[in-house]
Amino acid sequence: MICHLVEVDRSGLVGQYVGLTAIKTDRAIRRALDGVLFIDEAYSLAVTEDRLDFGSEAIETLLKRMEDYRHRLVVIVAGYPRLMNRFLDSNPGLRSRFSREIDFPDYSTDELLAITAKFLAENEYRLGEGAAETL
Repeated sequence: MICHLVEVDRSGLVGQYVGLTAIKTDRAIRRALDGVLFIDEAYSLAVTEDRLDFGSEAIETLLKRMEDYRHRLVVIVAGYPRLMNRFLDSNPGLRSRFSREIDFPDYSTDELLAITAKFLAENEYRLGEGAAETL
């Protein structure tokens, strides 16, 4: 099975004037049909302040297309847990459209140091004097 991924963020879905958001969101969804639509920092679509914002239009379009194309589209949304809860609660039908929620814990200090050491070794870098202690 061959699958493709379309990655977008707020700028790939939200337009600058009325009507453009639905068009941009629909285009991204159509590109992702028979594959995966990955929306990074999806919480940025759900703005809490009372201001003119088209993020909710993107959410409404996304909801409709997720139902229309439920057999041809996988949608993955990502972001920080607290902000993602706000996003999922921003529309009554949104949370129920996602069958799984995966919470990735933060890296520990030891894990971050191990990742840094691996990156340094793979790229033949060395830390300067005092950098290891600061890190």
